[in-house]
Parts: sequence; structure tokens; C-alpha cells
Amino acid sequence: MKDILVIGGATGTGKSDVAVECALRLQGEIISADSMQIYKGMDIGTAKISKAEMRGVPHHMIDIVSPREAFTVADYRKRAIDCVETIKSKGKLPIICGGTGLYVNSLLYKMSYSGAFDPELRDELNQELSDKGTEYMHEKLRELDPAAAERLHVNDTKRVLRAIEKAMTGGFAEDDFTKPLYSADIYLISRPREILYQRIDARVDKMIAGGLRKEVEALLKQGVDGSAQSMQAIAYKEWALDLSENETIELIKKNTRNYAKRQITWFKQYKDAVTIDAEGKTPFEIAERIASEIK
Repeated sequence: MKDILVIGGATGTGKSDVAVECALRLQGEIISADSMQIYKGMDIGTAKISKAEMRGVPHHMIDIVSPREAFTVADYRKRAIDCVETIKSKGKLPIICGGTGLYVNSLLYKMSYSGAFDPELRDELNQELSDKGTEYMHEKLRELDPAAAERLHVNDTKRVLRAIEKAMTGGFAEDDFTKPLYSADIYLISRPREILYQRIDARVDKMIAGGLRKEVEALLKQGVDGSAQSMQAIAYKEWALDLSENETIELIKKNTRNYAKRQITWFKQYKDAVTIDAEGKTPFEIAERIASEIK
């Protein structure tokens, strides 16, 4: 068995339930790789897993930061590696579950840090753009600087690359795909596109029924600024626009579907990953397959 198990995929695929089932079979503990579930008090809009859904499996990197605070990929990496090492020291399997691509990468590959501009960085980013495309680079910016990603169009590559440079030279530098940090079994949970979009729309409707608008209003009343990193999350940022409630809900659905498309594109980089179509299968059945393959 390898060092870690990664259960990835787009939002709405059902990967959280699969990860729990895997943990129950493999003596595992789960480390969330979700850039918004780190925030306290942001439960409904992030579809945060409940205590009941955890079924007694320890979950890490959830509810660890105030929504007033900024939190970088470098911050995540440091704290998540501590979780990995602690779990391993207990003889258990760290299971990384989430859809934030850079968070997953930060636990798969070694990274370097820099406080000053690296003259070679621009060439590296241009090469990465050539190899992986505009959507990949825009998603990379979104994980480094969500506010900048909101301002810049995906095809405005010149400004996107400059924004990535700025974010990276502030202390976070490139991951090195040639130097694995941990050996990993990677499984990607997928659904047919039409089915996935239906699940996303239904989940947003459930969030609304569960009090999403009140959650956003409560955060603002607590002094969380609308420009805070946390409030740039889908399902939160849309309420700041001058739209009717129905228009806001439809925009949340649209933005979530678009995010799922970007996640699907991101996860294509993992050439050794095993993709499992979850449609027609229970989390139990998927976890049984994964457990049998990696033991």
C-alpha cells in the first residue's frame, strides 16, 4: 500500500461518501483538500460534511481558519503534511479527499518557496501555459488569489500569468512534478456531465432550503468583509450582486457547474489516476473496489 490515498473529482460527484467508506475499510483518516471547507461558519454553502456523515471517521483540515483570515496553499501544505505524518505514525492511512487541485498537488509533490522574484519563473509559467492550457492556468490563479481570478477573464493570459507571478513570489513557488512528496494511489470519482449538473442544481436548491442566505448574512454581521478571501467562494460571492434571489440562485448553479468543468480539466493531469464512474454504484461498492485494488 502506498503512503496516501487520494479521492478526487469535481464537486457533486459524491467523493466524500466514498472517502468515508474507504476509511472504514482501510483504517484511514481523512484530510480535506477543499479550499473553502477550511473556514469556520461556512457550512451550508460549502456542503461541509456533517458529523453524522463522517460516521466516526476522523476528518482533518476542516473548520481550522476564521473567515476573516487569508489562507494560502503554502499554509495548507504545512498543516496538511503535519496531519499526514501524524496519521501515518498511528499506523493508519491518510486519505486525501477534495476537489481543490493545488491543495492536492501540495501533498503529492515537493515545493519550493521564494520571497523575491525569480527571473526564470515567467518562462516556466509560459511553458506551463503551453503544456496545459488557459483553463488550467486560470484555475491555478484561482487557488492562489481568488479575487484576482474573479477579475481576470480566463483568456486574458498575459494578466493571468502576471497575477500568478505576483502571488507566487510572495512566498509560494512552483510544485516540482519530478519529485513526489508521497507515493499515492489516486482515484477520481466522476459522473456523466448531464447527471453531474443535475446533482449540482439539486444541491444548490438544498443549500437554499437549508438557510444559505441567512448563513451569508450572519457572516457579514459578524464583521466578515465582503472582499475577504472566504467570501469569494461560490455560493457566497453571488449575494453581493444586485440581483433578485432567483437570479442569485441561478448564478450560483451556473458558477458551480463551470467550476466543476474546471475541476475535471485540472484532474486530467494525473495520468496514473484511476477514474471511476459513480453513476449506478453506491459509495460502498466503489470503496470495495478501491480497497481490493490497493491492498
